[in-house]
Amino acid sequence: MGERGLGEFEIIDLFRERGSFRHSWVQQGIGDDCAVLDMGGGRSLLVTTDLVVERVHYLRDVITPWQLGWKAMAVSISDIAAMGGTPRAAFAAAALEPGVDQAFLEALRDGMLACAERYGVDLLGGDTSRSPQDGVLCVTLLGTAASDQVVRRSGAQPGDVAFLGGPVGLSAAGLWALTEGREASERMDPEHRQALLRAHLEPQPQVALGRWLAERGLATAMMDVSDGVLQDLGHICQASGVGALVAGEALPVDRALVQAGALGCCKEPWRFALSGGEDYVLLFTASSDRQDEIVAGARHELGIELIPFAWIEPDPGLRIFGSDGIHNARPRGWDHFG
Repeated sequence: MGERGLGEFEIIDLFRERGSFRHSWVQQGIGDDCAVLDMGGGRSLLVTTDLVVERVHYLRDVITPWQLGWKAMAVSISDIAAMGGTPRAAFAAAALEPGVDQAFLEALRDGMLACAERYGVDLLGGDTSRSPQDGVLCVTLLGTAASDQVVRRSGAQPGDVAFLGGPVGLSAAGLWALTEGREASERMDPEHRQALLRAHLEPQPQVALGRWLAERGLATAMMDVSDGVLQDLGHICQASGVGALVAGEALPVDRALVQAGALGCCKEPWRFALSGGEDYVLLFTASSDRQDEIVAGARHELGIELIPFAWIEPDPGLRIFGSDGIHNARPRGWDHFG
């Protein structure tokens, strides 16, 4: 048996451990959702980049070119939201297989631009190249924020509550509905099935929520759920030097996921929800003293039902509370090289 290769986050750490900042205007480098650069005047520039790779992030036969363009733009915008910033400008690079037709490219462009317009982003340039086989898209996003409002992963404190900006597990269930569960999912309530497909194919970055939390100084730490709730909560805990107790079976699960589970998507929807990726809702921590204020404010001002789901503890590691007691949990989720 060959030696196990490095995982995704070990690869990131390999680069981060040798990182050093030559420029005083670098406020945050590798290790958060965005790099943070000092613009002067109390303003920061947020910079992020994301790859969308065929047969890894999308399957050509289950996503339209328009949806692909939307998703490629949305996942980078979500990183800006995760730092409490406002998205401003994008650069898009594409590696395309020979012979790709104009109709595909026009729809891809229109999806990108529709998402960019929705969130106030200008597409300013990029690059194109030929790919010998699969398509690859890369979007770099620039955003801005007041320097004293940037929310990092590293600020969670013992006694904080962890919240989700909405239901999770829907995107992973949407992938199931498009692939091995396609026939079974046809028996779902049409609105429930559509909710799963939209979550996977057309994610909606929570920019307004991120700005609301940042402007009011409510979030102590934040990131978006791209690799799975447990995985991403683990990143916040590691960056903050803390641990967390997760609600487990008490986690509210969307009815669409419950129905998908009954049709074969998963045996325990709450476990599936904690490990599914690509939800792109915000995961943040805040002082327990402000929990009622935050939940009520998000409901009345943004129309968002936040989900408190974990409590930050001083000792490292993740634990899950269930009907059979409290157990240690591995930060399960997506790892490209896992």
